[in-house]
Amino acid sequence: MRNLSRTLNILRHLTNESAVTRMQAIIIVVVVVVAAASAAAYYFMAAPTGCPSGSRCIAVVSDVGGRGDLSFNDMAFKGGAEAERDFGLTMVELISKSEADYVPNLETAAKDPGVILVVGVGFLLSDALKDVGSRYPDQNFIGIDTFFLPSLPNVINIGYEEHKGSAIVGAIGALAAAHFGYPHIGVVLGIEIPVLWKFEIGYKWGADWALKWYQNKFGKSAPVIGDTPVKERVLWTYTGTFSDITKGYEAAKAMYAQNAVAVYNVAGPLGLGINQAVQEIATAKGLQTGPPFWIGVDADQDWLNPGFVLTSCLKRVDTGVYLATQLAVQGKFREVAAASGGFVTLGIGTTVAGTPVEGIQASTLANLDEFIQMGVDAEQMSRQCFFFVLCFGGKKVLPMPADEIKSKVSAMRDALPSWIWDAATELQNAIRNDPTLVPLAMSKEAVEQWRVTLG
Repeated sequence: MRNLSRTLNILRHLTNESAVTRMQAIIIVVVVVVAAASAAAYYFMAAPTGCPSGSRCIAVVSDVGGRGDLSFNDMAFKGGAEAERDFGLTMVELISKSEADYVPNLETAAKDPGVILVVGVGFLLSDALKDVGSRYPDQNFIGIDTFFLPSLPNVINIGYEEHKGSAIVGAIGALAAAHFGYPHIGVVLGIEIPVLWKFEIGYKWGADWALKWYQNKFGKSAPVIGDTPVKERVLWTYTGTFSDITKGYEAAKAMYAQNAVAVYNVAGPLGLGINQAVQEIATAKGLQTGPPFWIGVDADQDWLNPGFVLTSCLKRVDTGVYLATQLAVQGKFREVAAASGGFVTLGIGTTVAGTPVEGIQASTLANLDEFIQMGVDAEQMSRQCFFFVLCFGGKKVLPMPADEIKSKVSAMRDALPSWIWDAATELQNAIRNDPTLVPLAMSKEAVEQWRVTLG
């Protein structure tokens, strides 16, 4: 509608200021209206909200924010698209615009006869998933980051070892601060819920681990950040939202003003606000690379602003959706649900039904291509198509060509001392050898205890 309104304004200008006749303007308006209708039809065909007759489908119910967050929700749709491709299924997308949509969307999917698996994306869907799952016992459900007890035989809650991935990127951030001579790193979080406590404490713990590692390796305290009191090294705030990008911008801007070398995004779409804060500094100072940096979450977000994204904590929501679909297709879903007590964890060194399935990692150059494709897909989704043949417009998502993105990301990483990446690898190996090494804070009491030590 915004594009249509803009076009009409242009047409008014042309009619008043040029030789365009009123009839020509009317014809153009008709063409635009038809194109807009065609675009709407294109979107519905590309992302059906109901399973086509005679098809088998997976239904993905998003959290608030829906498609286009380039993070948590988009990762779920990425996993659905890969399952769709590999298992001959159709993905049905139900976008939650508010929390009031959770139950209706889950229920719509559950009673669709062609749907073999319903996916609920996000901790906030926990109560809705328990409600709908109990009322549709013949349907299979998974919840990403959901948690409720007692478990149901037809529901698998898929959780992640976010604390471990956050520890690794926290270590990278703290060592970058030491290298560049900064006193702080930062983290912007969304709503204060248990799953985000895991990110918060893991990140702070990883920074502390890294500065101790530096002391042991070089025999001296890390420059600048090593002299910052332990409880003040990590700047952190909960914004109370996963959708208000402005709050992400404001929180990050305050941290960069206090000389944080990097800010970790743990608030989905709010990362776009963090990126805006970084870009303002880069533009004002004429910088081609960081610092300042930010740290991506869930997806590999290094491509969003290459040279200014230090690393990303990959939470493979796509792997979780794909795995659950595979189990449903193979007829093993209920078996795994029973054996796991309804809870499957994906992380570092994890297995499912005896098979290695991991879901947490720090981003590498090797997996950048598949996430650049996420930006390409977002651009294509925003295009307007006329009779499915002529497409025009579309929101620009990729900041530059893919080859240039990879070149800038590689150059930024190569410019950092190798010991930063060596430390990250060492921590990851230590986590594999000791699964309990990084603290798992899932209660308010545990979180507060760690805050006493780490801030």
